[in-house]
Amino acid sequence: MVLVALEMANVVTPTQLLHYWRYALIAITIAAAVFTPSGDPLSMLALALPLAVFYFIAIGVGKLLKK
Repeated sequence: MVLVALEMANVVTPTQLLHYWRYALIAITIAAAVFTPSGDPLSMLALALPLAVFYFIAIGVGKLLKK
């Protein structure tokens, strides 16, 4: 929701977000590692995977809103 709001406010563009997707995935993975209560990689993946999917959905919504 934050990314879509930033796209609507013309702070970032979907092209910029798509250009930096690798850095975003690294940041999402690090955040998931920090915020998961247990140390197992499965729970970290359970948090990181939906966040990554939402990142790419936000890019798609931004592209639809620009048309």
